[in-house]
Amino acid sequence: SSGINAEYGAASLDLDLAVLDCEDAVAVSKKAVARQTICDALNTLNFGRTERGVRTNSVSSGLLEDDIKSILLNSTQPDIVMIPKLDSVDEARFLNTIISQCTSKPFPVIFQTESAIGLINLHEIITTLLKASHVIPVAIVFGSDDFVSDIRGSRDIDAVSYARQKVVTYARAYNLQPIDIVYIEYKDLEGLKLESEKGFGFGFSGKQCIHPSQIPILQSAFSPSSEQLEYARELIRSFAENQEAGKGAFTFRGKMIDRPTLLQAQNVVDMFDE
Repeated sequence: SSGINAEYGAASLDLDLAVLDCEDAVAVSKKAVARQTICDALNTLNFGRTERGVRTNSVSSGLLEDDIKSILLNSTQPDIVMIPKLDSVDEARFLNTIISQCTSKPFPVIFQTESAIGLINLHEIITTLLKASHVIPVAIVFGSDDFVSDIRGSRDIDAVSYARQKVVTYARAYNLQPIDIVYIEYKDLEGLKLESEKGFGFGFSGKQCIHPSQIPILQSAFSPSSEQLEYARELIRSFAENQEAGKGAFTFRGKMIDRPTLLQAQNVVDMFDE
């Protein structure tokens, strides 16, 4: 967008992260206008508790350097930048170099995996960013639309199940947050609910959102229910009691419980505490 609607700010939406876009949502001829609009928004809008993010253009677009310098040298920096289509170690190193020219401290970064080669190189990209002097990688977003275009597939949840699970696995291995695909049928809230719950079961910690109506459904799907929380807390308590009694595996509410099940319950409690 080339304008700011101050009355429709992120503060009223109770988001975890609002991302101002300089990439796909902006026509090529309007990139400079978008950069200025984003800087103005960062300087003037009240985001409330919501973290402020900016999605730049990709390294391969040739626009990343201008994007990063405009955003990070602005009087009000965002809390995080999102880098789309990060495909290689060389691109990860270039990103670090550009950020180092704009700030003396490491800066939080979310990056997107959106191609076959990006998925193949994911492990090396993560380890490169973790060693980088001016990048703090915090999350990986799986970009399904560009990915299925790259592999000449269809936009079907089953068609990207391997890629989604790989993103989750590598993200969790390196303590990064895995963020699931966007649900473009924004009026289909029941479909969104089902896909979000499956994503939560896959191990994703959140999901991209493109419409305000999606927010409460996503927040509910990626948070433990009161029933799940009660079950987890009682299981942890029962596990401690059985450990004290010298028991390893035991039965809890009709299920055999051992240490891996305890860790799953602890994850639920930790998620609520966060």
